[in-house]
Amino acid sequence: MFGNPNQNRRRRSAGQTLMARLKSESGDRPRPWFVRLLIRTAFLAALTGMVAVAAWWLRDHWVYRIPALAIQEIVVEVDGVLAPEEVRRLSGVKIGRNILTVDLPALRDRLERHPRIATAKLVVEFPGTLSIHIRERFPLAAVEPLAGSGLRARYLLDDSGHVILPLNPAAAPAPAVAAEEALPRIVGRLSSVGETDLETLAALELLRAYERLAAGTLPEIASVDVSTPGLLVVTVTDGAEVSFGAVTGTFDSQLRRWSDVRRQLAVVGETRTLRTLDLSVSQNAPIRWVESSPNQPASGTQDPPIRPRLKRTPRRTHV
Repeated sequence: MFGNPNQNRRRRSAGQTLMARLKSESGDRPRPWFVRLLIRTAFLAALTGMVAVAAWWLRDHWVYRIPALAIQEIVVEVDGVLAPEEVRRLSGVKIGRNILTVDLPALRDRLERHPRIATAKLVVEFPGTLSIHIRERFPLAAVEPLAGSGLRARYLLDDSGHVILPLNPAAAPAPAVAAEEALPRIVGRLSSVGETDLETLAALELLRAYERLAAGTLPEIASVDVSTPGLLVVTVTDGAEVSFGAVTGTFDSQLRRWSDVRRQLAVVGETRTLRTLDLSVSQNAPIRWVESSPNQPASGTQDPPIRPRLKRTPRRTHV
């Protein structure tokens, strides 16, 4: 009774101790890796969704409603015949719209789809100004291809071959309409509007080189015939014909030869009228003459009339 109390305790067997230890170890075993991955993915997805919803709510209910970010002024600058009001209408941007809601790349692409707009530059000037700078395409020549039905449809080409429709005389400035009516014509072109053949591109390059000359240096070009491969036949306003070789990069030198011929004719006092000049021949260009009437000055020596030309005249409006 008064012996060692430990003797009355029931001692556990070694087997029971091992089973208890195994049970405790099995309870602390970590979850499989794929379960942990799923839990972490679900947590991150929930957190990302909460952040996105919060950002959307803040954007629509706070940032987009800040009065200081409302568009207060739209500045439109054009350098041609387009009316600033038309550019503003094409943009679709209204006064009072939050400036952060304007998709500038999409707006630029929409403006540049206009056939007369070459480039559109958009600048946001905080807090409330949107500036639109437009550089227009300028037509270089008129084309009147013969349609299959026999009807003629007139359209214009810029220096890169981009198709431009003529101005509406009822809605465009009279000087601009007159300048487009006086453009040189490209004739002998049988391809459709969407195609630009090599001869037409060569004709546009020739006209670009011609436009770089000082006004009155050479007679005004009335038409360029591209029907003969490798040859451009230019008809000037007095009826003379000048043939050019359709070789890229040679038109500046061919135009200089034409100018030299005119200058030499004026020096020697030539009284005959030049009818044809073949500059496609590199040496001793063939010339054909006709006799001038007594009251008519010799062709190629008189100062030609200067046709009206389109000019870049920057205009800037604020609304």
